[in-house]
Amino acid sequence: MFKLLSISFLWATSAIAADTFTGMVHNQTTGQPAVGDEVVLMRLGEGMQEEARTKTDAQGAFTLNVSFPNSLHVVRVLHQGVNYDQSISGTAPVQMIVYDAVANIPGLSGSLGFAQLESDGKILKITEMYLMSNRSNPPVTQFRPDNFEITMPDQAVLESAEVKSGRGMPVKIPPTPLKGQKGKYAINFPIRPGDTLFKYVYHLPYHGSKTLHLKVPYPIAQFGVMHPSTMSFKALQPGAFQSGTVSPGILGEAIRTSVTGDVPAFEISGVGKTPEHATQAQAGSAPPAPPRVAAPAVTPHPAQVNPSAAADQSRKELWLMISGIILILGVGAFTAWRMKREPRKPVPAILSKSPCGQKPLLDALKEELFQLESDRLRGSISAEKYATSKQALNESIQRAMSKNST
Repeated sequence: MFKLLSISFLWATSAIAADTFTGMVHNQTTGQPAVGDEVVLMRLGEGMQEEARTKTDAQGAFTLNVSFPNSLHVVRVLHQGVNYDQSISGTAPVQMIVYDAVANIPGLSGSLGFAQLESDGKILKITEMYLMSNRSNPPVTQFRPDNFEITMPDQAVLESAEVKSGRGMPVKIPPTPLKGQKGKYAINFPIRPGDTLFKYVYHLPYHGSKTLHLKVPYPIAQFGVMHPSTMSFKALQPGAFQSGTVSPGILGEAIRTSVTGDVPAFEISGVGKTPEHATQAQAGSAPPAPPRVAAPAVTPHPAQVNPSAAADQSRKELWLMISGIILILGVGAFTAWRMKREPRKPVPAILSKSPCGQKPLLDALKEELFQLESDRLRGSISAEKYATSKQALNESIQRAMSKNST
């Protein structure tokens, strides 16, 4: 009996020792280990449940005991009020990166912004999305209560707000009304190094036409408006927008220059609903994505109870964002193609090629953007390589568009 108990004790001890997660936390801002940061192990199931908690030591290392080794887990590190999450699997050590938090990053701006409009004749629904690009050096996280401000037209009613940071999934965020400022809200969400996508939806009364004066929260390098082809768009400032076709049933109006503060005023009239293929609302009616784009493996979030539904939502957001990128970067090429009906020119050598030669600009652009964003969402590309590839792709597209217009 004594031998049996001893063997059972040793077996239990070894099993407990094996059921642990270890890792290191590195402060990318200082280049040093993150010392004394709170580390929480959360189990995914019906929401998120805390399973263990500890702090990093003088070397930034931590060890977490696991009670349910067969469950999906997320490790969260809390550094200077900002959390950094990473999904984990297996027993390999976890390498996590955090950044120092600051209230303001000089020159912080967005690389892309667009507004999507639709109406049933009584209500005008507007969806605004902004891709914020934090390229701070050394890298830091901007974090304050009014980190991102929403400004809506008169009589507008806010429906929802979501944020997606890096490889994370869209997270619903309750905006806070700004005291004494009608139609203005603040979103308290950290803007970490890399890209952060903000999306909010609102509606306002509509009687067949509406003049809109939109306002961007940060300087935006490229901005556009998308609307159903059954609705009419009229710029109140001649030459401020350039028109084009984004996809069947959707027209786009791209601003020729970067935007700071106010978007040039425009008038929208008529009725129309965004076709399902534009937002991937229904898989059956959505156009097929390139074969190599798979559902991204992303970091779960407490608000996500159904992982498959969360992945579907991520694909919807990715398609909408890609549509906006196509609008902004390719509207000139689309307009030229529609007006002249000439064959598209080959894409620059930096873009991928098919076995039979270079692909048309639109097809190659879609495929490259989908692949780049998919790689980033899956975590198969480093932040540095992603930023370099994105910049090179944008430069090549600009050169191609310049040659095309010439």
